[in-house]
Amino acid sequence: MRHVLVVALGAVAAWGVGANPSASDAAPVRIDHASLPPWLTDVRVLVRGVGLSGTECRADLCSHNENTDVARHAGSIYVVHRTAQSQVLGPNSSLRVLRSDDGGASFSSVAVIAAPPDRDIRDPHFYEIDGKLAIKALTRLPFTSARDSDVATVAVATISDDDGRSWSAPSAIGPPSWSFWRIRSRGGVDYSAAYEDGDKSVRLFSSRDGRDWAAGAVIYDVAADTPLETELIFMPSGRLLALVRMDGTDRELLGGIGRLRTKVCWAEPPYAAFSCRQELDGARLDGPLAFFHGARLFVVARKHLPVLDRKRTALYELRGTLEGGPLALVELAELPSAGDTSYAGIADLDADRSLVTWYSGELRADHPWFLGMLEASDVWAATIDWRKL
Repeated sequence: MRHVLVVALGAVAAWGVGANPSASDAAPVRIDHASLPPWLTDVRVLVRGVGLSGTECRADLCSHNENTDVARHAGSIYVVHRTAQSQVLGPNSSLRVLRSDDGGASFSSVAVIAAPPDRDIRDPHFYEIDGKLAIKALTRLPFTSARDSDVATVAVATISDDDGRSWSAPSAIGPPSWSFWRIRSRGGVDYSAAYEDGDKSVRLFSSRDGRDWAAGAVIYDVAADTPLETELIFMPSGRLLALVRMDGTDRELLGGIGRLRTKVCWAEPPYAAFSCRQELDGARLDGPLAFFHGARLFVVARKHLPVLDRKRTALYELRGTLEGGPLALVELAELPSAGDTSYAGIADLDADRSLVTWYSGELRADHPWFLGMLEASDVWAATIDWRKL
């Protein structure tokens, strides 16, 4: 996740909540369920950060909770997220792992993975190494800049062989200065798109064991577009789609002024070159999660409102020619969200339902993004009923 610290002022809006809990009030969040789409059920706060005052985030839960992911493994469902006092880089942070053994109805905290003593930890994503549950994460120096410059990113992996209760010491899996995004597997090979510190370019990396990764083709390297978090999705034919977040110029960085664009890139097996002839104009997909359900292709990502830097998390569908042709992005609905938000995970509960997670700042406050990154945030969960969508 990139960092933006800017001073500005904004108005306050509400997103379908009842009473106005303050940032220090840990009362249950109330949602206007009539405002939710019929296919989004069991909407709830999974991890509450609003109201917490903890300061030792390497061991305890703190107020700013973000960067979620979900996985099914060995009959259980796992959720991972980052906890800290803000989104600002620093070693006072950790990843927290939750597990459900009842199909996502309830979760318990099973492990804490502390940041290295002198580095931040964030952006966890689940994958598997030798059939064991693993987490990829990013560690960075405690330095904040507009484009994650000079943070000496190291992508690391940690592995559990006891149902998520204990994890190996994080070890480097990628070269310095490259931030791995979500890991996808096909044909016995793991793939990840990684962006260079300074958000200058995005490359494809691959591995046959999940531990040792090799750099491959350039996906997109127009530094002036500020390319970063890039989501990969394999088509049934084997074609590879890459959705490249582009933050643009300094003026466009916060997403409320100027262009909103996502670059669409395609590669044919063996993925030695990418063609990036299309853009999704009007939508910048921050923290993207792309996935198929049946033959339909969906994306959950941060949505930028044209009102004083407000943000939402939204579910979109990519429609069009899903085998290398033009794509159109169709928004289906906003999820309950405000302030600093997005970075979703998803896992199927059964053939008809999926568990989705994301994080959000306090709904009623609806802080501007730059302020939300410094304020408390919660981890949310909901069930998508595909029979109604």
